[in-house]
Amino acid sequence: MADQYPMAEVIGTDLSPIQPEWVPANCRFEVDDATLEWTFKDNSFDFIHGRNICSGISDWDHLLSEIMRCMNPGGYVELCEYSITLNCDDGTMKPDNGTKIWMDKLRESMIKMGRPPPELESMKMLLEKAGFEDVHALEAKEPVGPWPKDDRQKRIGAMSLLNCETGFESYGMAAFTRVLGMEVEKARAICDAAISAARNKNYHMYAKVYRVYGRKPKGAGMNDV
Repeated sequence: MADQYPMAEVIGTDLSPIQPEWVPANCRFEVDDATLEWTFKDNSFDFIHGRNICSGISDWDHLLSEIMRCMNPGGYVELCEYSITLNCDDGTMKPDNGTKIWMDKLRESMIKMGRPPPELESMKMLLEKAGFEDVHALEAKEPVGPWPKDDRQKRIGAMSLLNCETGFESYGMAAFTRVLGMEVEKARAICDAAISAARNKNYHMYAKVYRVYGRKPKGAGMNDV
């Protein structure tokens, strides 16, 4: 986004400084916790984007109230999340598939934490409840690995696999050991099996990606949020 809109100022936040050292001149990252009170001023942003944060959010109402407060009237919020389920249309994914087991365990841990996996309609309702208007909800398939024949889907699957190479461990280890009470060795074995299965082009797996977005009413001021 920073490259596409050089006149924009892009600010990213995360819990730890894991971002690359080189970023476009109009982009910067800050270490912050989005679940707390935001330090940004009222009516500061034209666009706020959140991606793959559902496993860390216990109070969506609070988060969206902060997004609403910090957004300029007429600005947009967009949330993108994985469904935390794995799908297959041709029977090549069996119940003992390593990636499926990993996904099922992550889903189990999220439910146990009181952070239910996202659903498209529930995400839309969250934005509407927060006061956003013109809310839209979209769903897409994301292949796990470059198994599709279609060139575009194959590229998407390859990028998804690249994310899985580190994502399975970074998302799984804490959830499996701290929430589900697994031994470290067992948790790591599940993560390793998930990566191995994701690399296998004979398993035609995909995840559903949910995208919802909405607009802050143009007449909304501080008395409205």
